[in-house]
Amino acid sequence: MRKLTLLVLLILFTGCLESLKDLNYSDIHSSKSVLVVKVIDGDTIDILNDGKIEKIRLVGIDTPEPYSDNNTKKWYGLPNKHLKEWGVKARDYTNDRLYNKEVNISYDSIQGNKDDYGRTLAYVSIEGKNFNLELVENGYARVYTEKKSDLYLKLIEAQTRAQLNKIGLWNYNNK
Repeated sequence: MRKLTLLVLLILFTGCLESLKDLNYSDIHSSKSVLVVKVIDGDTIDILNDGKIEKIRLVGIDTPEPYSDNNTKKWYGLPNKHLKEWGVKARDYTNDRLYNKEVNISYDSIQGNKDDYGRTLAYVSIEGKNFNLELVENGYARVYTEKKSDLYLKLIEAQTRAQLNKIGLWNYNNK
């Protein structure tokens, strides 16, 4: 009887985890509406928050650097020239989607609110969609694997799909 009870509990717990996996971060954490006033690069923006400018680093992801060298090992061996080109594309995509728009920001319970440079770490949602995840799905970003985040598994799944389908920066032919 005890084994049967444990089995039932395990099945219920697994089902709960599976349903949580499909939630957006903003569905389970409080968020705040802010205005994006500047796009620095693909994963860094400035927002107007309670009358003050605040620098936001999109948590859980990393876009290529458009102006400085990238660590190609973290980018699965993709060449720096290719990464810089996609850094510009990621910045432009972020600018097109977020600049001068109202977005919702929410924080990661694992990584905390600030990075090593004092920037606020946040998820950004626009039109009900998690923009951090959108960047990964569309091949503009990789998952930041150096530290885990609340959406780590969901981001890894999105990156794997983008890589397998050669979406965005993952569509590189070694010529």
